[in-house]
Amino acid sequence: MPFDSGVKDYIKGTATVSVCFPVDFKGNADVCCMQCFFYRESSRRCSLTGAVSEYPQRYVGSNCPLEMEVNK
Repeated sequence: MPFDSGVKDYIKGTATVSVCFPVDFKGNADVCCMQCFFYRESSRRCSLTGAVSEYPQRYVGSNCPLEMEVNK
């Protein structure tokens, strides 16, 4: 342990991430956990939240922190 006397506090670091979900030439988007870089198929968990994703091949998990941009 690098601190002999324990840990008094923590310094919080934050990050902004971007994920690009594919859209085919007909305009069909595939927005689901399986298409996300942060999804871990071996554990069925999101690397950002640690949460288990429900139906990851069809939907984005209910705990997903991503805010989706809608192109108009």
